[in-house]
Amino acid sequence: MAVWNKIKFFYDTMLGAAGSTLVAASTASGDYSTSYLYNMLETNMWKAAVSTSPQTIDYADSVSHSTDFLAIIGHNLSGVQIDLQFWNGTTYQSVLTFTPANNNAILKEFTAQGAPAWRLILQKTGGFTAPPYMTLCIWGNKTELDYATTSFDPHEQSVKAAVNLSQGGYVTGVHTQYTERSLMLTFEDADATLYSKIKTWWETSGLKNFFVAWENANNLNDVWLMRPDTKFSNPLTNGGIYRNITLNLKGRKE
Repeated sequence: MAVWNKIKFFYDTMLGAAGSTLVAASTASGDYSTSYLYNMLETNMWKAAVSTSPQTIDYADSVSHSTDFLAIIGHNLSGVQIDLQFWNGTTYQSVLTFTPANNNAILKEFTAQGAPAWRLILQKTGGFTAPPYMTLCIWGNKTELDYATTSFDPHEQSVKAAVNLSQGGYVTGVHTQYTERSLMLTFEDADATLYSKIKTWWETSGLKNFFVAWENANNLNDVWLMRPDTKFSNPLTNGGIYRNITLNLKGRKE
């Protein structure tokens, strides 16, 4: 029997921290700022200028930041070597190097490292034929929660569409807008440690998008960008010792 991982949230990033900088080696003309990489919106993106050279994105701060994951979505990096490095005081040292086989969402975990400077390198054998781009790209510290205590469907979906029917009930037309994922997670009798993680996520990330992995030991491709319901209510139970936590998450399916 396969061993499952606990549910994990990926939202805690040092990108955008006060006093920090995030600079790309090149940026295409137009509205393609590196600040879009961590705003957790899907309306804009960073894109490099037309070039066959490797592309770098450098993060720098006056204080050290720990990192144990990299998450990317909305990109064209299939076949591109991605290398995440940290400054060890003397030189940049790699913590993660891989080449995605498609343009789906990316989530990679690794042993945590702390440093004030980080570098993401994108390079392709033979050079780029089209400028690389990313809608969202964050690295930081993951939040491991627990196993859900009630059943849930990790692949629940709802197609947002207008279906036209004739008077006789025949389908005369379908206009599909997008497909929305839904994920309802319940943690009954949650202790103070788990509730503290949930509360910190809510107060830090709020209603923003964030990356979710419901079980990434055996379901590596199930990495989704989701957002929470606007209501945050986790009643006390058992004389106020524990909490019953329910999270309703939604997100556009890639």
